[in-house]
Amino acid sequence: MFKSLKYKKELKKAFSECFDPLKSVLHNVPIPMQSDRYITASILGICRAYAEDHKTTEEVFALLVDSVFEEIYRQNSMRVQNLTEKWLDEADEEFMAAYYHAKEAYNPELNIKWLADYAQAHFDPAVEVNHLT
Repeated sequence: MFKSLKYKKELKKAFSECFDPLKSVLHNVPIPMQSDRYITASILGICRAYAEDHKTTEEVFALLVDSVFEEIYRQNSMRVQNLTEKWLDEADEEFMAAYYHAKEAYNPELNIKWLADYAQAHFDPAVEVNHLT
């Protein structure tokens, strides 16, 4: 149990730092990232490779994925997870290519600069919109 807490902390930190340059002042990522196959497949692939590297159970893997998606997508986490699961179940070609690339690119130090570079090249930083009522 304590190992899974350590694993969650390590993954959350790596992904938080990865997407930090794109986050708004409220720590939200750009909305278009929520429906980007490459981003979500990469997240899932890295989490899967990490879980395999640490020989976790499927239960722990599911907890890790949930924790990472909550860290990145916050209140939209479940919607993004459902969309990601749909692409995985359908074996969406673009999604699966990114998923397997991420698994292959995995390294135990959780160096995911390649994903940060992709995200920064494809998305503008998030901004918060103030609504006047």
